[in-house]
Parts: sequence; C-alpha cells; structure tokens
Amino acid sequence: MAFRRLQQITTEPAPRRHGFLPFVKRWMIPIIGALTPIGLIVVNISVFIVRHLSEFRWSISILAFVSGIMLNSWAALNVYRVLQRRRPDHALVKESNQELVLVGGMALVIAAAFLTALFCYMGLSSQQDLPNAVTFLTGAAAFLVPILLQLVFRRGLRPRRPDRSATTYVGGLPAAQRPPGSAMPQPPPLGDRRPR
Repeated sequence: MAFRRLQQITTEPAPRRHGFLPFVKRWMIPIIGALTPIGLIVVNISVFIVRHLSEFRWSISILAFVSGIMLNSWAALNVYRVLQRRRPDHALVKESNQELVLVGGMALVIAAAFLTALFCYMGLSSQQDLPNAVTFLTGAAAFLVPILLQLVFRRGLRPRRPDRSATTYVGGLPAAQRPPGSAMPQPPPLGDRRPR
C-alpha cells in the first residue's frame, strides 16, 4: 500500500502553478545557462558589424527610411481615425478637405522618415564614435514608440460606452430602443380587476 502511494507521488505530475514566482523558478536555470552563448553570439555579431560598418550604415539607413514611412503612415492614419471619431465636426475630417489632408500628411510622413534615415546615417559615421548614448537612446525610443502608439490608439478607437445616467428606461428597455409608435401596455384600472 505504501509502495503504491509512493509510486503515485513520483509518477503523477504536480499541478502547474501560474504566476510570476513559479515562472521565475521554472526558467531561472535555463535563462542563466543561455546567457553565455547569447553573449558569445552578440560579441561575434557586433565585431562583424564594426568591421563592415559602411555597408551596415547604408542598409540601416535605408531600413530606417522604409520603417519610418510605414510607422509614420500608420500613426497618421490612426490619428485621423481618432480625430474622425472624437471630433466629427472638425474641418480636417470633412470630405471636402480629404485630398489636402492626404497630400499634407504624406509630405510630413516622408519628411519625418527622411530625417530619421539621415540621423541614422550620421550616427553611424565612424566606429570610433560608437557606442554613444545618443544613438542608443534614439534606438530605444524608436523601439518603444510603436508600442506606446498602439496602446494609445487602441484606447482612442475603442467605442464609447453609452451614458447610462442619461438613458430613460420604459418597460425595462431604453426608450431609444422601443419601436416608434409602440406604446407601453397599460395595466387595467383598479376598478376593473376581478379575482380569478
């Protein structure tokens, strides 16, 4: 009997716990074990990049221009949608001004992407100037901007909840949802009620 109980304890998997501390306990040793190989890979890649900095300088600048156009276009489109939803009477979202807004928005998007690529090209001009704090902080900010914009736009484009305090309820339904012309059934007068 004791042998069966011991066999059950050793063969049955323990219930999996969720949360931050169990996650850290499960993954601490694999993460520590992976740090050295990751460090070796990073060092090798960084030395390769420094030796071929001129080629990487051009490719990173081109990538900065392309990603800048994509990110800025996406941000401009979402700003326009939020403005259209929040302020439908604003002059910029009127149909008569759509071409002007499109041309002006694309000009701003291209100019911002060009400046981003130019700053990347200038920041990678010499390997003696690397690493520098400006390039690192600019890259970190550029990494965080799409995430923050996504959070902002998700909140801005979320449909508004109806104001329940201003809704008039008739017969259990909001008055606005009742079909027009349908009247609420009235109970019979007190004198007409007969016992059943």
